[in-house]
Amino acid sequence: MGLACFHVGAQAQNASGSANVTQLPAVTVTGDVVPQTATGPVDGYVAQRSATGTKTDTPILETPQSISVVTKDAMQTQGTLNLANAVRYTSGMNTAAYANGDGNAFDAFTMRGFVVSNSGLLLDGMRLHYNILDAPTDPYALERIDILKGPSSVLYGQSGPSGVINLVSKRPSAESHHEIEVQGGTYDRRQIATDHTGALNEDGTLSYRLTGLFRESHTYLDFNRDNRVFIAPALKWQPSAATSLTLLTSYYKNKSDAYAGLPYSGTVKKNPLGEPSVHTNLGDPNYNYWDSYSKSVGYIFEHKFNDALEVRQSARYGESSLYYGYLFPAVTGGALPGNRTVNRQAIRRHDETDTLTVDTNMTGRWRALGGEHTTLLGLDYGRNHSDTMNYRGAAPPVDLFDPVHGLPNLPPSTLALRNSDVVRFEQVGLYAQQQSKFMDRWVVTLGGRQDWSENRAYSRVTKVGTKQTDDKFTGRAGLTYLAPYGIAPYVSYTQSFEPVGGSDAGGTPFKPTEGEQYEVGVKWQPDNGRTLVTLAAYHLTQQNVLTSDPDNQGFQVQTGEIRSKGVELEATTEIMRNLRVRGALTFNSSEITKSNTVGQVGFRPADTPMRMASLWVDYKLPPAVLGGMMMGAGVRYMDGTNDVQNSVKTSGYTVYDAMLGYEIEKWRFTLNVQNVFDKKFLSSCNNFSCYYGQPRTAMLSARYSW
Repeated sequence: MGLACFHVGAQAQNASGSANVTQLPAVTVTGDVVPQTATGPVDGYVAQRSATGTKTDTPILETPQSISVVTKDAMQTQGTLNLANAVRYTSGMNTAAYANGDGNAFDAFTMRGFVVSNSGLLLDGMRLHYNILDAPTDPYALERIDILKGPSSVLYGQSGPSGVINLVSKRPSAESHHEIEVQGGTYDRRQIATDHTGALNEDGTLSYRLTGLFRESHTYLDFNRDNRVFIAPALKWQPSAATSLTLLTSYYKNKSDAYAGLPYSGTVKKNPLGEPSVHTNLGDPNYNYWDSYSKSVGYIFEHKFNDALEVRQSARYGESSLYYGYLFPAVTGGALPGNRTVNRQAIRRHDETDTLTVDTNMTGRWRALGGEHTTLLGLDYGRNHSDTMNYRGAAPPVDLFDPVHGLPNLPPSTLALRNSDVVRFEQVGLYAQQQSKFMDRWVVTLGGRQDWSENRAYSRVTKVGTKQTDDKFTGRAGLTYLAPYGIAPYVSYTQSFEPVGGSDAGGTPFKPTEGEQYEVGVKWQPDNGRTLVTLAAYHLTQQNVLTSDPDNQGFQVQTGEIRSKGVELEATTEIMRNLRVRGALTFNSSEITKSNTVGQVGFRPADTPMRMASLWVDYKLPPAVLGGMMMGAGVRYMDGTNDVQNSVKTSGYTVYDAMLGYEIEKWRFTLNVQNVFDKKFLSSCNNFSCYYGQPRTAMLSARYSW
């Protein structure tokens, strides 16, 4: 707890030159370090507690599942541009999937061999998106990012087997802090951000937070923007130590441009004419756009009746709008006409979405049977209403190596209405969890949840409405042993479920997909809390996957299965207060184990590399040697990945990052460079196109804090 002791001596000299020494009594000065909480700030890189894995404030060592935490300090030091940047040094995660420019349009990830679905992205413990294409959250708005790996339906309801990413908002504090940061960098990036918090009255019962950002920027792609405005005002009222009410609001306005990649020919497959430039955009500045808007208001209410019983309710209402249009390569994997002509299709889409989520739970702490127990009971509700219109049609071809832009804007009348749907989704979940610690060594975690969901959809094109209801029980069981020296081996079993829209040839609605994971691992966090190492092995299976119906052409049945198993090692440490390290190793074996599609058994799912590795080290020089100077470097390796049909595979690649900074009084200056050696590589390929990874990017930041 930050203890410091010192002895003060005073020496007096009389007129004759003799010295009389007076020994003063010892004085002990204590400077209490603020203990970490599950959602609060972390000083440095190493988190000790998280609520993402239990919905209670629990030490990470006592959670029987892999959890990674990316702190605000780590994001700032590494020059994080977006969420994909923030988690790139985390084990088990591929952030290259579904690339769009440099990841500026929307958030998409794969984890442990599966896509992190809409329901897998949380904000303050509640589902953030029902539409993955909604406006992305800016890292500057976040205090930390908690990543729970593996099925988590027992806490959060419907979600895929990959896990959840919980974004934790910056929240008001009575302690005053202010900062202004300006940035400039490659591709005409210009950004100003500001963050302010403090008390609004003398006794500190009312505090505020105001975070905002304005950015104008292009990306490495031709005529591709990354413009953003966001503001997030927040208020906290805490009339007593037992009660608090936090109001959180946000508004986002994003102006970027859609991008659909490049054809196989010239990228993942050889083209006699060579390779296109990494900057090539086969869209058109008169047509490509991606504009998204979102606004939300919510609250977190907490009340402790006593040391043993507390209640918590969170709620959020949000609205979002999305408008986009783009031209994309309408080609197969074969050769291009003349090895350079790319046929294109045009698409336009407009989405309107509103969501409401409410989560209420009660936590009780008690002693019995020689153990300490924490019981959680909760009820949550989610509702989403969406309205989508989607148009598609032919567009003029373009030259892969010499694209001519300036296409006259295609009026909507030239495009056919592909779908126009209104969808209303509702879900109610009732959950319970028991955490019990015996002999201060054994921690048992048990949980169960019952979900009910209803999905109503109406198509304006077919004039057909559908209604689908699902109910599902999911559970979890885990055991952790808290050995001496901060070592904690654990074993766990977890389940997930996710509704699937549609029906089979007989009109029977599809059942939810089901996931289950067996995980065994060991964590190490010494008493000083400055190191966290996690080694985990897992076996993950998803069932009820859609596959072709062998008896009814054009229909599907749910006999498919995907299996993923692997090993992950992740370490975050502050060897000294001025030397910090983040490292991760991942091995993943994923394959389709059941399918009716000929030849598909044994296929590797798309965008799931077998091996990944990363290492980041930063160091701050001692005050006596260029005091205030900082430097850091990182390396990231990723194996190649397949497309859906396993017809092509990208090559593995290694890229390097670097940071140089200087702190003086209230100023902090940093230069961050990503992909230092300007490595040209393919990050992913889908059914019809491939995406280059981000080339060298530099950003200079100046931050003033007071």
